[in-house]
Amino acid sequence: MWLINVKTLELKEFPGDQIPSYAILSHTWGPDNEELTFRNVKDGNVNKDCVGWSKLHGCCQQAESDGIEYAWIDTCCIDKTNHVELSEAINSMFRWYERAFVCYVYLADVPGGDSPQEPGSKFRESRWFGRGWTLQELLAPSDLRFYNSDWHMLGSKKGLRDIIQEITGIPDELLQGITELHGASVAQRMSWAARRETKKKEDLAYCLLGIFGVTMPMLYGEGGDQAFFRLQRHIMMEKTRDDSILAWGLSAQEAPTSDSGQVTSGRILAAGPEEFANSGHIVSYELSAPSKHSLEFSGGYLRIHLPLHIVSAGNAIGLLNCGPQHADQQVDQQVDQQVVGIPLAETTPGSGLYVRPQERPVVLRPKTASGALSMLINIKNDSQAKPPADANRQVWLYNNGKFSLVNLSLIDVVPQSCWDKEGTQITPAVESDGAMHRTLARFRHSDELTCDFVIVLEFEQRGTRTMARSWVTICSRKTPLEELAGKLHHMAHKVSGKASASNGPLNLRVTLEHGAHQPTFRVRLEAMPHPPDVTIDATAELQKWDLELELAQTLCEGSAKIRRLITRQAEVQKRWNDLWHTDGDGTGVQTPLQWAAESGYADMVKVLLDGGADAAAADKNGWTPLIAASSRGHVDVVQLLLSTSGVDIDSKDSDGRTALGWAAGEGHGAVLQLLLEKGAAMCTFRQTLQGHAEPICDLAFSPDSKTLVSASEDKTVRLWDTATGAPGQILRQHDDAVVGVAFSPDGKTLASASRDGTARLWDTATGALRQTLREHKNDVLGVAFSPDGKTLASAGMDRTARLWDITSGALRQTFQHEKQVSAVAFSLNGRILVSGSGDATIRLWDVNSGAPLQELQRRGVLFNAVAFLKTRRQRMAINAVAFSPDGKTIASGSEAKTIRLWDVV
Repeated sequence: MWLINVKTLELKEFPGDQIPSYAILSHTWGPDNEELTFRNVKDGNVNKDCVGWSKLHGCCQQAESDGIEYAWIDTCCIDKTNHVELSEAINSMFRWYERAFVCYVYLADVPGGDSPQEPGSKFRESRWFGRGWTLQELLAPSDLRFYNSDWHMLGSKKGLRDIIQEITGIPDELLQGITELHGASVAQRMSWAARRETKKKEDLAYCLLGIFGVTMPMLYGEGGDQAFFRLQRHIMMEKTRDDSILAWGLSAQEAPTSDSGQVTSGRILAAGPEEFANSGHIVSYELSAPSKHSLEFSGGYLRIHLPLHIVSAGNAIGLLNCGPQHADQQVDQQVDQQVVGIPLAETTPGSGLYVRPQERPVVLRPKTASGALSMLINIKNDSQAKPPADANRQVWLYNNGKFSLVNLSLIDVVPQSCWDKEGTQITPAVESDGAMHRTLARFRHSDELTCDFVIVLEFEQRGTRTMARSWVTICSRKTPLEELAGKLHHMAHKVSGKASASNGPLNLRVTLEHGAHQPTFRVRLEAMPHPPDVTIDATAELQKWDLELELAQTLCEGSAKIRRLITRQAEVQKRWNDLWHTDGDGTGVQTPLQWAAESGYADMVKVLLDGGADAAAADKNGWTPLIAASSRGHVDVVQLLLSTSGVDIDSKDSDGRTALGWAAGEGHGAVLQLLLEKGAAMCTFRQTLQGHAEPICDLAFSPDSKTLVSASEDKTVRLWDTATGAPGQILRQHDDAVVGVAFSPDGKTLASASRDGTARLWDTATGALRQTLREHKNDVLGVAFSPDGKTLASAGMDRTARLWDITSGALRQTFQHEKQVSAVAFSLNGRILVSGSGDATIRLWDVNSGAPLQELQRRGVLFNAVAFLKTRRQRMAINAVAFSPDGKTIASGSEAKTIRLWDVV
């Protein structure tokens, strides 16, 4: 592997087992004459005027500032004139990105000042999100950071995960690293590449090798289809059976199955990832028993054991062991579970040889489909199969008489050229370019006071298939359909998939029906008895967009026009608030200030604050503008809000989290530092526990965090309920100060150490004394349980550490120091005891044999178990502190004879 020294810009080759830590660059390639090559860097011939120099210099400079000595850039570190090295690099690419210390994503098309959070930002439109190779570069690294064209950091993969998920369709939990890549089905992974492009057709297959964990030789010139066929065969051969590899060709709306028409040659494998565009929700189901049959591909046939649902003679639906995953349905649920069904036609009756006709749609069927018989069959893959000659022609048929049944009439279509009124059909032109083509049809109700219905007919050519969808919205009669068509992309994410709407008198459902022979479709409108949960008002959505755009443009015009905007703020805010209630999706209402704060619009926040907006207003979830801005890392907005009177820096949301807690949890360091500088509390005082007559010496939480135990110089040990502060058992058997306490791992036994020369074991439930351990000749200063709870270690003033059997109380081992032993602790596996002493040593002992293992010395240091916590409320010396195991509470005990509980923010 070749790496670049970030200081000298020289290339150095490292063997596979000696590769040092390195940074890696992800970017989109420019023209060949603008990129630096391996030979350029090898010869020291770097042209500082080209785009490649900006990438090389910026990457190396950033890596050096991050303390990384080497960097890897594909254009500079792969000798593409060496075919063997190029093939090795492509097959290793995913692993190289996965092993990198950090990955820098350089977005040359994102200018300075662009904010990823803003709607319509250049970040969201970056070419990087549409390239094939960058998919694995997004998925593989654990630490990935985005930079704009000025090499200013925009955020990390985890911090921007919501936006990245919206752009790419990749699940949030995978971007966060919570779930593994191999947990996604083949269909899901293919769907993430469905709308991506590569310069060479074959690369659309090669760029997916690492994502599926397979390798294969590069054969440039074989064609994109053949490369993708090879990729699928390798996945079948090298990986566990996953039927979702056959779940391509799904339509967004299911069509009825028909076996009419002549069967042409078909293929069982997809021609490209674009044919998985609608398969992002298809997951592979677990087999009820280990499968004896893998997917085998040989001689142009796929050999597969598959349940067949017979439709008619020679025609069947093959039921794959995969299907849609729903949030409210467990993947392994058997009842009413749907699976993907692929159309199959037997070439010769009784032969067991089938083809998958391209003219027939993929369907969803119940897993327990009636009459489905499991059979071993062979399915032909005709890689030369061509799409029907009229695949690009889509005809939507309608019936005016049926529209009149629900008091509707079709009054307008955009584009007008698609509409044949006399023939009662709509025939949009669909290009074979993979682009989205939309046709809008406007229907008017007989009631003159109602809104119109607009049905959006959507086409998308993917490989040899045309995807067809429909959705519906309402709009004002005064809204021009041409305007709605031109701005539809601003609301497409919100309207898409909505198959029903209500304009008051009519609750309308829209369904799309395929004709007996593709590509003919029908639009069916029917009345519903009840309105849908959500109706999208396109006119209101356009007004929202126009208002947002107006505000943004006005703010950009400068301070002079901001003054004018202030005078109009009340009117704009009223309009905004009126419109905000039109969603009808039950998600609650945000104030304009909270929305602007969460979106990072600092100028808009200032305008709203100057206009009198309530900076402390909270929504139903307790979110204030400060919490919203802190959760998104908007430092400038947080600064504005903190300078406004009435803002409570420590206010909590309904989950008990503060602005500081959100900033810390999301990793926004700059916001975290600002909040701390402004006095945000890391802990908030809860209550005081009183009862001890002398200073507190030690504290410990039970393993379940429900009980706190305190040791005091008043010779007692007390137990407390951490939730209520109520006192529990009082243990009074010691004759001198109790200086140490510890719970057993199961929480059933308590150990105490005292200056009376004893360690004692107590039953936590009853307070009964179980054992008194008396071998120490002086004060016992500390106790600790082994991880298995069978052994207790004690530390004493008599210069010894001792091990005791919990059950019998017998002394097992004695370890010697030159001065008092102040602290003891076990290793996680319980095999080693560590002891800290006033003789300035830490010693490690073998628990079983008692043999000394190691001694650590540091002159002038006295090891003990005392900690001090500086707070505003507890000014006397704190002798003991303890964290609850759940990390939510801190307890402190002091010379003031009190225990205080603190909530960790």
